Amino acid sequence: MIKKLFGFFFDKSLLIFLIIGGLNTIISMVGSQLLLNTMGYWGSTAFMFTICSFTSFYFNRKFSFESKAPLAQSIIRFAIVIAGCYLISFGLSDFLVPIVMNQLFPSLADTWVTRIAMLVAQVIFTGCNYIGQRLWAFKE
Repeated sequence: MIKKLFGFFFDKSLLIFLIIGGLNTIISMVGSQLLLNTMGYWGSTAFMFTICSFTSFYFNRKFSFESKAPLAQSIIRFAIVIAGCYLISFGLSDFLVPIVMNQLFPSLADTWVTRIAMLVAQVIFTGCNYIGQRLWAFKE
């Protein structure tokens, strides 16, 4: 059972997804960090995720999952997965990271706590996003 589950999630699609996601993550993180002071946590991350979602949709649909599902269905499902993963990962990180960081490093500046929260959220987002896209967004 574990071997079958492991084999289902850890295949070629995961590697391609991680390459595409890695490039998108770098672009998103750099953009979010640069825009943080002008747009804030939610504004900068939402803006960059919206921009990067267009390329993510195209490349993941075509290369990661080689989906033949109807385009309109894929777009709607992909948007729901992205929005859900974004709200869950960034909301959870925005709530939990400051609590943990203030306990471990009470003198750490709020700016750094926010930047760490953004990084943690990216990691959570990647895992949730892969599962959502693999199991639902690009299913035929």
